[in-house]
Amino acid sequence: MRFNLLDVKAEGVANCSLIKASLSEYLSSLPEDYASYDVQRAIVSNSYLDKLVLTVLNKRHIPSITLVLDGGDNLVNGEIAGFKILDGLQRTHRLKLINDTKNLFLEKIAPSMHGESDFQLKRKYRDELVAIGSSSYILIELKRMYDSHGRAALESCFSENYQWFEVWSNLGPREQVQKMLLLNAGHKPVNIRHQLELLFNNIFSMLSEVKAGHIKISREKDVSSSLHSKERSVGEFHFSHLISSLISYVEKKPVSTNSNLIEKIQGDEDKYYELVDVFNYDFLERFVRALYEIDIGAEKSFGAEGVQWMGRDTSLTAVFAALGECSKSPEDFLGNCRLLAQNFAAVDVPGYELARKSLDLAKINIGAVSKRIIFRSIVRFIQSGFSSQVNWRSAFEGEAL
Repeated sequence: MRFNLLDVKAEGVANCSLIKASLSEYLSSLPEDYASYDVQRAIVSNSYLDKLVLTVLNKRHIPSITLVLDGGDNLVNGEIAGFKILDGLQRTHRLKLINDTKNLFLEKIAPSMHGESDFQLKRKYRDELVAIGSSSYILIELKRMYDSHGRAALESCFSENYQWFEVWSNLGPREQVQKMLLLNAGHKPVNIRHQLELLFNNIFSMLSEVKAGHIKISREKDVSSSLHSKERSVGEFHFSHLISSLISYVEKKPVSTNSNLIEKIQGDEDKYYELVDVFNYDFLERFVRALYEIDIGAEKSFGAEGVQWMGRDTSLTAVFAALGECSKSPEDFLGNCRLLAQNFAAVDVPGYELARKSLDLAKINIGAVSKRIIFRSIVRFIQSGFSSQVNWRSAFEGEAL
């Protein structure tokens, strides 16, 4: 991508360059997988951005887009080679749709127009618009520009329309996540679970390597945690649930995935690095195997009800917090996991669901209470040598007192 350099600001070993480039240059240089950068959320619906076509056609200001270079300082001779979108994915996605629609219009639609109405054009080219992810609204706005000012004016909306970019070089993976969260602070909030996934993004790649076909891991950008819990099958887990479960194991208490947890992790770098050190490749490999064994045990004992129970953040964090509380070492932890899997029938999931209904939901935080009850009950179960069935009725009645 060719550009003009406007300013440079240093931040430690990293550099931020303010540049400007035409929309044509930017869109033509986009990599095919521009939307697949792990720290980015998925493309979302946004009525404001749907009208971005009017901003483009009127050559109005579009907020700057932040890029991060793939390798060191790739700003060479006024060109950029290789980048990822740190902030501005949604705008970029719409800009690409508008540009693709413009190309479709100029190459195929405009040469064959013979006085058709807007409605007729929408209907005639509906399939082509769907194929590129565009809409009839964008098509008609482009057509109006073409009809009023001609082809050259429409093309100039991209070739002579300049966009500002902040381009970061020498920015490490952790710093990229921190920048992305900061950049989104004033926009629509990044989902809390997605924030947690970003902070532990390095673990996802390791989990992908060690799962060995046993489990499937989904992220918040792929499917929401709530929907995942309702539709999961054996061996399918949500990445944010796995992270909160791992943290609960280390902390020896159930953690809640909320803004307080995110702030605590971000504010205590020593603690963050301690967690990352614990979650090394060897440990994650053994953790995945143990998790799968427990999941199989839940299905064998309680069928679909057991599978759903194991897919909830509430259950997983409490269970692994209890395993952490009762384990003196990673080896001890893995042994307890195997025993839990072998004796899962004694967890009595149907009994848990029945007892849980006895709580007055109007007076309590059901998630926090459920985690506390599961944690205490599984601790007692482990301490009994996995020999006594969990008495959920007694546990919930004790909580209500």
